[in-house]
Amino acid sequence: MRLRFFSLILLVALAGCHPKTEEAAMPRHFLFISIDTLRADHLGHYGYVRDTSPQLDDLASRSVVFERAIAQWPKTGTSFASMFTGQYPQTTGLTHRAALRIPDNYMTLPELLQRGGFTNVAVVSNGVLGKRLGWDAGFIEYEETWAYGPDSEDPVEYRKGISANMVNRLALPLLERHKDAERVFAWIHYSDPHAPYLLPEGEENPFVGDEFYTEDSTVDLTDNKAAILGERRDLKHYVAAYDANIRYMDRKIGELLAHADALGLLEDALVVVTADHGESLGEHDYYFSHGRMPYNNGVHVPLLISYPPALQASRVAQPVELVDLFPTLSEWLVPELPPVPGLEGASLRPFLHGEDLLTEDGKPVDDGLAFSQAGGGSPKTHFRTVQDDDWKLIFHPRMQLRQREIPARWELYHLDEDPDEERNLATGEELPNEARRLHRELQEWMKGSDWIERSREEMDAQSEETRRILKALGYIDE
Repeated sequence: MRLRFFSLILLVALAGCHPKTEEAAMPRHFLFISIDTLRADHLGHYGYVRDTSPQLDDLASRSVVFERAIAQWPKTGTSFASMFTGQYPQTTGLTHRAALRIPDNYMTLPELLQRGGFTNVAVVSNGVLGKRLGWDAGFIEYEETWAYGPDSEDPVEYRKGISANMVNRLALPLLERHKDAERVFAWIHYSDPHAPYLLPEGEENPFVGDEFYTEDSTVDLTDNKAAILGERRDLKHYVAAYDANIRYMDRKIGELLAHADALGLLEDALVVVTADHGESLGEHDYYFSHGRMPYNNGVHVPLLISYPPALQASRVAQPVELVDLFPTLSEWLVPELPPVPGLEGASLRPFLHGEDLLTEDGKPVDDGLAFSQAGGGSPKTHFRTVQDDDWKLIFHPRMQLRQREIPARWELYHLDEDPDEERNLATGEELPNEARRLHRELQEWMKGSDWIERSREEMDAQSEETRRILKALGYIDE
């Protein structure tokens, strides 16, 4: 299990860092670009057939590209909670919901960077990341794009206030205002790939009628009326519309990067690009949504890390997790601060410098694992998954429906041969041999329980313990 290597990973990361100069190892600026609802396999640098992402592809050519980064839950709030606390949803109890509040007694990554001397600023375009839920903690400026758009519940009107154009309208002057700060952390969050896939007025879809516009099947949006695009029900139109929104957003990200470069911010900037989760485009009969299903179209997200003064372009095939971002960034950007307790991710810095993760006896770790969860309803009824380089195992606990009990079930997929997870190999009572190791790892990760429901008293006790540790380390004053 990856967690057992954490302390060693930290040592290897420090030993494996080979910056051009000592000063180059400490970025003065950190630009964190996050994208709502962006699945990795619809980007050029992840092998997509359409030209959706020329600007991000260019950045990828100068970055460390993680080929299989896994979100911990395909919901915005839950996913960012894992990124910003460095802990799994099952540990924090922050599960299921898109809109949630991180308890005050967690030290979040933005708060840690602020304590380390960063000037933190942000522009966000998803209301579940708003100030009213406390996501502005640690920031001196926190712009919400929807506050500048039409006050309307109509999807067409509302998207005018959350489009990439509105994001840049706020982000470019924000960077200008803080370009002279000693250290800057800028979080810019785009939402264009989120349904409904509506382009801004005057924007044409370049993919309608192209050589890949051939899918004849129709879509069932009975359970997702918010995604409906007029009278259209052809899958090819919706996929093209999703792709066109990626292309539009990609152009605006290019504008953001060009502006930051003109301000001199990219010369010594760490740039990280990722997404909170992906999107189902009809796979498993799940249309234009996310959160309910455990498959990789919902949790496989892009992850690029660029820092030209110290990093060379490379690709990492081993699965990693978004929960790994907190330990990676905290040890790199604020190494003078004591490590935050309770982090469950593992630092990615060895990968950034071409190093291997090592076991306790110094051997390379070749069985990297990534865990994720998905589903709605009760904490007792949602999916848990684990995947390695080749295989993915999915567990769904038993359910009681009225007078009928549905037993626990398993799904197993060979990802190299079946990347869309369509052929379940765990069809009998016994798991195939290939799944037994993953089964042990998943059971260990689940702490031997079929479910992760935690009482409020247990979560409060954990939070109080965390608060005392943070106070002892000097992270909080009260």
